[in-house]
Amino acid sequence: MRSTLARFLIAVAGLAACSAPMFAHHGSRISYDLTRMVTLTGTVTEFQWQNPHVYITFDVKDKEGNVTHWGAETYSPVVMTRSGWGRRTLKTGDKVTITVWPSKIGTPLGFLAKVVHPDGHVTDLSKGGGPK
Repeated sequence: MRSTLARFLIAVAGLAACSAPMFAHHGSRISYDLTRMVTLTGTVTEFQWQNPHVYITFDVKDKEGNVTHWGAETYSPVVMTRSGWGRRTLKTGDKVTITVWPSKIGTPLGFLAKVVHPDGHVTDLSKGGGPK
């Protein structure tokens, strides 16, 4: 009887430990302000095609010429592929206009809503209502 209970408790503890990262990962709705969007024009400095999210880093110059380094988190590579994206969709040096749901704490970070690519075509991901 005790060994059965001990096995059960070990199994429950193991499952809880394995599922903790899954719950910790999905905080995007908490991190970003989904009540407003910010549109920025800048130059891509890095395009990371990786799990769990594709990530774009870009530099934005203000009117005085000061540069702010921004980051835009996106959906997973699988979701982005369904939207027509691939590993080479953006590259360092590309001039883009990016719309994000901004960070709630005011850092230069947001969740990607829309991109106007260098060739002028638009990818609008805002229809899904933002990060999950």
